[in-house]
Amino acid sequence: MKAKLLLLIVLALGSIASAQTVDKQKVSEFATAVARAEGFGVKHALPTRNHNPGDIKSGCRYIHFRNDAEGWAALRVQITKLAAGESKHYTLTMTINQVSKIYAGDYRWGKIVAKSLGVPPTTKLRDYFAASDVPEVPQASDDSIADFLNIGLPFDSN
Repeated sequence: MKAKLLLLIVLALGSIASAQTVDKQKVSEFATAVARAEGFGVKHALPTRNHNPGDIKSGCRYIHFRNDAEGWAALRVQITKLAAGESKHYTLTMTINQVSKIYAGDYRWGKIVAKSLGVPPTTKLRDYFAASDVPEVPQASDDSIADFLNIGLPFDSN
């Protein structure tokens, strides 16, 4: 049992160490923009009731997180993967408009996200998430939330 646990820790640390560095401030700003576009914080809105600022689904069902902090952590994990070029469905060469068509199926989502970020919707993800002077590695605690919850998340789901 201890050997399995040690192996899991070594594998997790290896994947974190090999991950491209990501600007946590930009991840946070992008998460806030996504939450705004999804209607999080609006009284009685589904993302607000579900503590799910990214309106994240598992299969066809929206995930109900236990609290807002858990929902924010899950959204940050997904955006960190997106920014690091580790998403299975989105590439860094995509524009916010292109992400909008896949993520929300609606161009208005991309306009809201872009406006919140202060960039045009034609901005490519690689340009928005371009490395800053002081890059930071994502925290292991954020990365472990998705594994702990054992859920598929939108920027990473199969």
